[in-house]
Amino acid sequence: MRHPGSGKENVELVRRCYGSWTNSDFSAIPEVVDPDLGVYGGLDGLRRFVEQLDEMWERFQIEPEEFIDAGDNVVIAVRMSGKGSNGVEPEMRLFSIWTLREGKVVRVTGGYRDRAEALEAAGLRE
Repeated sequence: MRHPGSGKENVELVRRCYGSWTNSDFSAIPEVVDPDLGVYGGLDGLRRFVEQLDEMWERFQIEPEEFIDAGDNVVIAVRMSGKGSNGVEPEMRLFSIWTLREGKVVRVTGGYRDRAEALEAAGLRE
């Protein structure tokens, strides 16, 4: 269900989350993420996920390229690149859907490699 004006606010909230992640500053995360965030097993799970990334990668970078307003969902396109501990340097573009309720992120569904597929899953069409 789409609420008037909520889409832009949701996009800004997700941008803040990415800013916190890229700066490894989790102090603002409790304000914007539901404590029971499903994909990561809550806030502690999210922190563990980021710590595991740091351990597996010599260098790991996620650059958000696009934030798409889908009402209670925000579709995000990110460019992921890095250098693994094995010397491999992959780069890929992925899409995820962040679902928000009452100003908090409640679910993140990721791994979409196709923009149209991600938009459709979020209830939009190209």
